[in-house]
Amino acid sequence: MNIVDTDAMFEKLFIIAEGGSNHNGSLERAKEMIWAAKECGADAIKFQNFTLDTLFAPPYYEKTLGIKDSSWQEEINQITLKHYWIPQLKDEADKAGIMFFSTPFSIEAVEQLQKYVPFYKVASGDITYFQLLEKIGKTGKGIFLSTGGSKIEEIDLAVNLLKKFDLPFICLLHCIMLYPPPVEAMNMNFIHTLQERYGLPVGFSDHTLGIESSILAVGMGAKVFEKHFTLDKSLPGADHKNSMNPEEFKKYTIELRNAEKMLGNKERIISKRESKERIYARRGAYALREIKCGEKINEKNIIFLRPALGIKADKYYSLLGKRVKRNIRKGEPVFPEDIEDK
Repeated sequence: MNIVDTDAMFEKLFIIAEGGSNHNGSLERAKEMIWAAKECGADAIKFQNFTLDTLFAPPYYEKTLGIKDSSWQEEINQITLKHYWIPQLKDEADKAGIMFFSTPFSIEAVEQLQKYVPFYKVASGDITYFQLLEKIGKTGKGIFLSTGGSKIEEIDLAVNLLKKFDLPFICLLHCIMLYPPPVEAMNMNFIHTLQERYGLPVGFSDHTLGIESSILAVGMGAKVFEKHFTLDKSLPGADHKNSMNPEEFKKYTIELRNAEKMLGNKERIISKRESKERIYARRGAYALREIKCGEKINEKNIIFLRPALGIKADKYYSLLGKRVKRNIRKGEPVFPEDIEDK
């Protein structure tokens, strides 16, 4: 499943179930999440690959954030996705029929994942970690790049760096780096800025608790959607309560794909069902009173009513002054063959 038609990837919505570290350190739970994500209609399941010593400088992290004890370090160790899980998760995803990939938070993680993922995701916090971007670029694989908390100049630098590599795609994800973000922080119009400024595929990493912002993003042309996913919102861990459970995620995918269908295209298309409705909704010419053979049509002897069985209402001006070729009773429809050509 590593062979991916990336040219076709963005022709329809691509929905990612962000499993993150919601496996809580359980390989079996991670596998269960893979099957649940597939059942919910996701195109891909994504996890995160980090370790305490490749992501944090613990003493300074605690000092900067005002953390009073070091128990969080053990929690990080507990939820770390073990590198030897990777081939097993890939195999499980292949069995389930869903794509598997991950967010590497270190150079080592990029290398560990390389054989098993078709593309990578870079978290918002690492958009300025150029060493990581370069390492991913050298793999030649596509990249989803989150832009949460980023200045436009930082996005410019990251995109310019990645463009040096012949990657199948660079997809920018609009994201607000809050969990969850308030409505007034969403700035959804930035999706248009990303589309216009870079000419790259654009998606939306949605940290809100609902689906409204994602539905809006579909209408704005976003092609990729990432939403945090858990089997159980009551499990211990900071991310579970901000994630969707399977029931919620299934509704999410259904609503997004329905919104995509609603978009249609820019042409005016009238369906067969709608064409039938035209007969009943549009008006045709009827005799307002008896019209004698040879009499001229005027505004006092015809009326336009539903259904549009005879001459249609838009022929009104060309119909005026024409003579009828037969006696037409009051209330009868007036057909084209009832009218003289002259």
